[in-house]
Amino acid sequence: MAESLRHICGISGGKDSSALAVYMRDRVPDMEYFFCDTGAELPETYEYLTRLEVILAKPVVR
Repeated sequence: MAESLRHICGISGGKDSSALAVYMRDRVPDMEYFFCDTGAELPETYEYLTRLEVILAKPVVR
């Protein structure tokens, strides 16, 4: 039985991780995205992640 391979990209909410996520979106269709929520993020960060989910056409697991 072959092992299943997962592609996972962490997103911090900054420009670099966002750019990487968008870049990988078109190259690895089964990419999964996650955000490590410290609970101390600004409200704008959560709004941004919601907008990024639309661009990625996938959820960002928090």
